[in-house]
Parts: sequence; C-alpha cells; structure tokens
Amino acid sequence: MRQFKCQYCKNKDIDEKMVIVKHGKQNKRYHKVECYDLYIKDQEFKQQEKLELDELVEVIKEVHGIEVVPPQFFSYLQDLRNGNQLFGKVGQKKSKSGYSYKAISMTYEENKDTINWAKNNRDFNGTMNLLKYTRAIVADKVGQVAYRIESRDRKREFEKATEQQAESVFEHINKQPKKYKKTDSKKDASSFLD
Repeated sequence: MRQFKCQYCKNKDIDEKMVIVKHGKQNKRYHKVECYDLYIKDQEFKQQEKLELDELVEVIKEVHGIEVVPPQFFSYLQDLRNGNQLFGKVGQKKSKSGYSYKAISMTYEENKDTINWAKNNRDFNGTMNLLKYTRAIVADKVGQVAYRIESRDRKREFEKATEQQAESVFEHINKQPKKYKKTDSKKDASSFLD
C-alpha cells in the first residue's frame, strides 16, 4: 500500500489516516488527528499575525505621517518581533520570541509625542533614518508596554477563573437538599421573657 508524507510531521502513513488539503494544484496530506489540528492552529496563528502586522503598519504610517512604509524597514520590525538582538549580523536567529505586533503597535501609539518631537527637532536623511530612529525609541519602551499587556491579560484570566469558581460553588450549594429545622410549636417568644 502506498504511503504519503505528512506535511506537518514529515512521517509517512497510508492515505486512510490522512486529511487531504488542496494548496493550489497540489494536494497536501496531514495526519487526521494530531497534525491536522496543529496545522489549523498554525494557520490561525499566522492569519492573526498578518492582521496585527497590517494594523502595526497603519499605526506607523499614521504616527509618522507617511503614506508608505519602505519594504526595507520590515526586517527591523521582524527583528523586534522575533527578539533578535544583533541587527545585520549573524546572530542567534529566533522566531516569534520577542514582542507581539500588538505590543509594538501600542508602543508606537503611546510614544507618538516623543516621535513627533524627534521628527520636528532632529535632522534625518530620509524616511528610513527617521523610521530607524523611532524604532529605537519603541524598542526601548516596548518591554514596559508588553508587561502591562501581560499583566492585564493575567488579571482578566484570574477574574474569569474566580467568576467560574464562584459560579460552580453557587451551583453546588443550590444542588444541596434544603434541610429545615422544625421548631417546637409549644414554645413562643414569651418563654424567653422571664
């Protein structure tokens, strides 16, 4: 029986254990259970990254008052996203271990005044030099913004978990049978007033 290579894990298997996905004119196969689910999650992550990058580019254009971000500048954004420390030098390549595009975008927005001040008070030899300079400002501040985002997300998760825990406690209490204590009908309040 013919075996096919899974595009995700690169292991071979029979066709019945694979999901076929069309990519243009090619059919790519993934293991039905584990690899296909990972492939779908990876595609969703890449789509989200693409949307966040588009938003970041729009923020950069707005903050700098330019119509087009030069294509050469994207490598600087990728270095910031990936967490690479050495620019233009062969260093340890990382992938998506730096700051999110969302954090970078928020940092550009929060430092709009500083960027405008630099634009108006410094002399730059073109748009690319201006973008590199302001990227350095953002690189200096992005850690603080990323920390605030993470703290906010952790707080939301904690509040959500606390709310869910409280709901489960209330459900548990409501499921308990009610026990009422019978009172002695012969006693009344006058027996306490001696």
